[in-house]
Amino acid sequence: MSQSPRVKSTALYPADRAWDRAGKGSPHIGVLVGGPAARAQHIEYTIVFYLMQGVGSILALWWMFTHPVGWVEWSAFITGYLMINFGVGVGYHRYFCHRSFETSQPMRVVMALFGQMASMGSVINWVADHRRHHAFGNVPGDPYGPSIDGYGRPQKGLKAFWMCHLGWLHDNTHSDLTIFGKGITDDPLLQFCHRNRYVLAVISMIVIPAVWALVFGGPEHVIGTVLIGGCLRCFIFSNGVAFNNSIAHWLGYRHFDERSGATNNWFSAILTLGDGWHNAHHAHPRVASNKVKWWEFDFNGSTIHLMERLGLAWDVNRYDPAPARDARATLRPAMPMAPAAAADMTGALTRGAAQVGAEAEVA
Repeated sequence: MSQSPRVKSTALYPADRAWDRAGKGSPHIGVLVGGPAARAQHIEYTIVFYLMQGVGSILALWWMFTHPVGWVEWSAFITGYLMINFGVGVGYHRYFCHRSFETSQPMRVVMALFGQMASMGSVINWVADHRRHHAFGNVPGDPYGPSIDGYGRPQKGLKAFWMCHLGWLHDNTHSDLTIFGKGITDDPLLQFCHRNRYVLAVISMIVIPAVWALVFGGPEHVIGTVLIGGCLRCFIFSNGVAFNNSIAHWLGYRHFDERSGATNNWFSAILTLGDGWHNAHHAHPRVASNKVKWWEFDFNGSTIHLMERLGLAWDVNRYDPAPARDARATLRPAMPMAPAAAADMTGALTRGAAQVGAEAEVA
């Protein structure tokens, strides 16, 4: 009697391999497990995050303590940081994910290229994962929920923090693009960014900083500018975005009661120039600005409103003033949602998953 060949697991974590051995398959609608797509993401994130950004940042710290560093290196860092923040915070996040506004094709090109040069993975996968996060906020199906992992298994403590921050990138689940990829998988511009993401990562972290150093300094500034203005820049920004998934679900305050447990966190807000007001964003994901109180700066939202005044953006989504005024009357400290309470919402969210992609396609 012959046995059917066992498909080799693509899982990296022991618990994920055990899941494969048990033959459990997809844990939830919109969530796929294993296969070439999972392996490709493992390889991509290893190269981009840990090798190019991580190792490059370690070398940047060594360089700063052993070599003279001046305005050439740091001007490249600041300029590049503002570029990729615009690409991710305004482009990836508020335009391609949530369609908080409309804009022209030239602006779409700028946002897509700048966002891809943040070297945080494919724009298509980034948008799909983020849409799934909003569809299943902290219940099974969420790729980086504070109380559950990508399989819907309960998690807590430092392991939960790590999995929300960067660990989820190497679990064996990935978003079903037929649900969460509507309007992006068939976009020629985003397909171009997806196909050339490694090239754009090299351009962002090596080519542009090297050219900057040669133009404004000289050959002696090239290495330092590549390490500081390239690798370290992307590393700090990537972790700033990741803090929205981790620290901005544990520490901070809330204006709105919503299921994900997201908080407004000053630290992540500073690093992402406004995306750290995460509670406001989860309560009103399609609104262009996360600012609720006058002292909550949102550089990304202000950029969109400036684009609107210049005629570069239109149909900008704003808060409905009356309910917003009622809801934000008090500041509430963060209290993480219990997994059992969150799990009660799963049935309703199953229908919501498909709706997220459908709304994005219509928009």
